Amino acid sequence: MKAKSYRDFKKNIASEVGVHPDLVDEFITFYYAKLRRHLSDLTYPNITVTGLGTFQIRKPALNKAIKKNKSILGNLSKDTYNGYEKHLGVSEKLEKFEAMMVMIKDNDNDKAIFKEKKDEYKKANKRI
Repeated sequence: MKAKSYRDFKKNIASEVGVHPDLVDEFITFYYAKLRRHLSDLTYPNITVTGLGTFQIRKPALNKAIKKNKSILGNLSKDTYNGYEKHLGVSEKLEKFEAMMVMIKDNDNDKAIFKEKKDEYKKANKRI
């Protein structure tokens, strides 16, 4: 099966909806730009895209990024303007990474609590 080009989809969607293909192109560009922004800004730990699946932040990669940025932060000199400017950028990134790690841990805790309640419910219903 040959995969269709996005240009083919653009033409088909434009003809189905009755709009110009450039409008469909702008909409697709806007949608994926927003999606990329959410992925790169670490807004959510999981992002589900219909038809593509769920994108999740990987804990090992996040831990590696945190260690790397802490190392960079420790090696920067804040005495100069350039060093201070770089320090601010790295510290902002580090804050985002650490906040995302907290979100992931909270998510994992919520999943564990849900699983425990589900298991308790199953056990309670088996006894009856």
